[in-house]
Amino acid sequence: MLRTGYVDAVSVAPGHQGRGVGSAVMRALAAAVVDYDVACLETERAGFFARLGWEEWRGPLAGRSEDGLIPTPDQTGIMILRLARTPALDRDAPLSIEAHATRIW
Repeated sequence: MLRTGYVDAVSVAPGHQGRGVGSAVMRALAAAVVDYDVACLETERAGFFARLGWEEWRGPLAGRSEDGLIPTPDQTGIMILRLARTPALDRDAPLSIEAHATRIW
């Protein structure tokens, strides 16, 4: 299991998009999560995050609960950011996240 910094709900107001605000925030975030093994997020805008070094996860996805794994075959847009402590990862391997009461990813 990897100590993961999960990024959630990143957005920039439409009137401020295209000015580098989102890129600056995500670069600052990457610099702030150095104590983690990897960073992860879910997005519908993979191209934006890919330009900042994030990589799409290609393998099967699931949530983890006390009852075991909960497959999420319809989930898309999961990306990781390799950090200084990130071990070798196979992006085609299964990936799971701790499930929450209201959602998994």
